[in-house]
Amino acid sequence: MKARLIVFSIVILVVTSIIAQISIADGLGTRYLKKGMRGADVYKLQEGLQSIGYTLSIDGIFGPETDMIVREFQSSQKLVQDGIVGPDTLAVLRGLLSQSMIHMVQAGDTLYDIAKLYQVPLDKIFQVNGLSSSLIVPGQRILIPNIDAAAVDNQEYIVKNGENLSVIAQKFGLSADDLAEFNQINDPNKIRAGQLLTIPIAAVSTIAKIKPPDFIWPVIGRISSPYGWRNHPINNVRHFHGGIDIAVPKGTTVRAAAPGIVIKAGWMGEYGLGIVIDHSGGYTTWYGHNSQLLVKAGEQVTVNQPIAKVGSTGLSTGPHLDFRVKYHNETIDPVKMLP
Repeated sequence: MKARLIVFSIVILVVTSIIAQISIADGLGTRYLKKGMRGADVYKLQEGLQSIGYTLSIDGIFGPETDMIVREFQSSQKLVQDGIVGPDTLAVLRGLLSQSMIHMVQAGDTLYDIAKLYQVPLDKIFQVNGLSSSLIVPGQRILIPNIDAAAVDNQEYIVKNGENLSVIAQKFGLSADDLAEFNQINDPNKIRAGQLLTIPIAAVSTIAKIKPPDFIWPVIGRISSPYGWRNHPINNVRHFHGGIDIAVPKGTTVRAAAPGIVIKAGWMGEYGLGIVIDHSGGYTTWYGHNSQLLVKAGEQVTVNQPIAKVGSTGLSTGPHLDFRVKYHNETIDPVKMLP
């Protein structure tokens, strides 16, 4: 019963949002709008731009701020950037207002997760929002295009020799768990060459085609434990080590492997004092077992910037950096990504 109420509430919220956007669209189109004009239609224009994610004052005055936002909108939609809201600009704006809804970004959201939630191709979200990076922040408004996911053809893929689900998932910007769930595979470790998989194109990330960042070594030292299967050095349990341990003295400066935004900085259980940096395009880097953190969550960092000091916090046998690279939350051998 509770689940039904939640679903009903979401439906009401979406319908209300769409109706409100249509009413905004209906207030436009009586005249060309441009810098210096005032009136109710300018007010509606500002409301419409705000409802699809632009930040501007709603005062009914087509001043420098509104002119700048209109040009940004025209640029994102590949329209003539003249600042004049004429038939072409109005047609695109009306279409977005009447056929879309807004997702307010919450802490922990990613564009991939949002695309999956609404079953919309990620490239469409990039396109309608004029995005060039996958970095998003809480409170940001993401325009969700109204696309029938069922009308988007899925893609078939035949498993090749030596491939596992994780490798295949990475090719399409998906996670192994999502691909297993979509294909109703109970054990992701048991797939065979020649097996036919269905790739859910509605959730496939176009940022999978983006070139990975040019990573640098966060510290220079000996790799004491490589990426892959191993017996844990403390509990002797066989497990998969998703990073590389680089043995260096305590207090050695840890540097950002590439520019990005710090999305985690603090105590991370067995990982000790850890840092996670989002580099956009689905790539993150992880730095564990530090003795001291020099940055906080939300900070923008540059490549080679000091971010921490090496330590042995968490479940650790001695001073070292546990360095990891992930792509859409799937680990990658860091050595293959480093110079």
